[in-house]
Amino acid sequence: MIGLTPTQAAVLAFIEDRLDSHALPPTCREICARFGYKSPKAASDHLVALEHKGFLARDPMRARGIRLLKPRGIPVLGTIAAGLPADSLASRDHQLAIDPAVFGIKDRSNAFALRVQGDSMEGRSIFDGDIVMLESGATPRHESVVAALIDNESTLKTFLRRDGKTWLRAENPRYPDLIPAWDLQIQGVARAVIRHLPP
Repeated sequence: MIGLTPTQAAVLAFIEDRLDSHALPPTCREICARFGYKSPKAASDHLVALEHKGFLARDPMRARGIRLLKPRGIPVLGTIAAGLPADSLASRDHQLAIDPAVFGIKDRSNAFALRVQGDSMEGRSIFDGDIVMLESGATPRHESVVAALIDNESTLKTFLRRDGKTWLRAENPRYPDLIPAWDLQIQGVARAVIRHLPP
C-alpha cells in the first residue's frame, strides 16, 4: 500500500473528524475552506489520491458520498533524524490507533507521528526507534522538542529562542547546536513519545 503525504493525511483526518462528530462527510468546497484551497479541484485531487490508495471510497453521484475503508488512527509519516539532519521525511503507510486528544491535540488533522533514528535526543529520553507524536501548526516554546526543517533538512531537536534568534539544540553532547544558514521551519511540536519495550 502506498503511503500518504502529510497533506493527504491531514485531509483524511479532517474527514475522519467530521464522521466522528456524526456530521456528514465534507464536500470539496468544505475541504477547500478548511485547508485554504482556492479551487475545488485541489480538494478533489486529494480525494482521488486517497481513493486510489485505498483509504476511502466515493460515490460520484453524491456530493457527500465518501466512505472510509480503513480503521482510523494517527499517521506515521516515516522517520526523522535525531542526529545530524537528513533529507526530507520518507512517507510510509502506517497508523497508530491513538486518540490525539489524550495528548492535548484538539484537531486530529494536525496530528502525525515519526519514528526516531539516532541518539541526539537521549538527554530528553527520546531514543532510537521511538515514535514521536507531533502537532503541526503549533507554536513552539523555548525548549520545546520539535521536528524542524533546517536549511532543507529534517531533524528532531530542542527549539531555542533568545534575543530574537532561533536555533536547535541536541540533547547529547556529541552533537553541535544547529544554527540555520538561511531557513528554519517548524514542522511539528512533540506532544508524546511512544516506546516499544522488549518482551
